[in-house]
Amino acid sequence: MVGIFLITSLLVIMLVPLFIKLSHTLKFYQFVRDEGPKSHLSKSNTITMGGILFIVITIVVYVIYSAISGVLTMQSYLIIYMTLAFSVIGFLDDFLKIFKKSPYGLKARESILLQIIFSIPFILFALRFKNVSFSLIILGLFNLLVILATANSVNLTDGLDGLLAGVSIPIFIFYFLISKNNNSISYFSLAFAGSLLGFLFFNFYPAKIFMGNVGSFAIGGAISALAILTNTQILLLILGSIFVIESLSVIIQVLYFKYTKRKYGEGRRVFLMSPIHHHFELKGLPEPLIVVRAWIIQVIIFVISFILINFFTIQNFFS
Repeated sequence: MVGIFLITSLLVIMLVPLFIKLSHTLKFYQFVRDEGPKSHLSKSNTITMGGILFIVITIVVYVIYSAISGVLTMQSYLIIYMTLAFSVIGFLDDFLKIFKKSPYGLKARESILLQIIFSIPFILFALRFKNVSFSLIILGLFNLLVILATANSVNLTDGLDGLLAGVSIPIFIFYFLISKNNNSISYFSLAFAGSLLGFLFFNFYPAKIFMGNVGSFAIGGAISALAILTNTQILLLILGSIFVIESLSVIIQVLYFKYTKRKYGEGRRVFLMSPIHHHFELKGLPEPLIVVRAWIIQVIIFVISFILINFFTIQNFFS
């Protein structure tokens, strides 16, 4: 089973240089927002949309490996669907930025609408064996909320070199470990973790390539699908704590700014900049230090989450 991890890792490492060369020809360059940290302006000529590569490698290797092993199931297709569907949203956003030569792509409401539209088929199929009831509708709406919250929180986390890739790897390994009796999920999780590790080889500071929204939305779609299919939606609040904190920092910043602007006539900020990783940057912390500390925190969270899920499994066994 470890083979699928090594295969995706090595394929990404081998193919990223070719992807970078091709992307220079196609001018797939990152466009940095003027209101972002000034230190990020130097990243404006970095290749983006690298997520296309690790998404394709993950899915192709996963399908081949699963087909050979005879473990392609409905769950397999649902995970692939969510990964590809959300990568399409990210691709549209990235493409518009490149086409318009602007840091602005899809509008927020357009992105959310597409996320809702693409999530509905997944939710319907994920709940297909259950009788329609009020509680089922509530569960469906809850799952939709999980998907939207996860996808957008993951997307917000992608702001420093290697941050999102490094934080996501332990999460996919977590789903591999808790799904060893479900090869449809464990193979995919291990394949994705391997692809991200290979991508991280080029994405860590100073990054030679960015994953773009095509990559970050695909990760968000995949993680939310894994959480729903393993019934770990609540646990994802802990496992994805970094995503939660990143998202909350933006919400707090926006709400406080609007509140103070209405009350005092001038908007004030809680953080120097949000998401919170930019706040630490402006505090003077080096970008690699912030990223590595986030990785360490994620490993600790991974261990806590693994202990919790095993604790409740044992409790259910004796109950």
